[in-house]
Amino acid sequence: MESLKTLVVTLFGLGLVFWAASSQADIAQMKAYKEVYPDAKPKCIDCHVDKMPKKADGAHDPNDYGKAVIKAAGAEKPTADTYKKVGPIPTK
Repeated sequence: MESLKTLVVTLFGLGLVFWAASSQADIAQMKAYKEVYPDAKPKCIDCHVDKMPKKADGAHDPNDYGKAVIKAAGAEKPTADTYKKVGPIPTK
């Protein structure tokens, strides 16, 4: 019983670490965008089709602007230079 409790706590801790790491990437990308466009208030929906990831698989599909950012970034994570190339988020 003790090993099961340890396993559950360990898995929860690892999940928390992975969740925090993925959240940091989003925050880093928003900071990079705000570095180029300081008055902007970017939201998830500006680069993604949905406001929140789908619960089943955690997917967060990019919209056209998000796809342009991914293409401009290539294999790297988007940086301030990436957002300079792509331009500001289009207004709706």
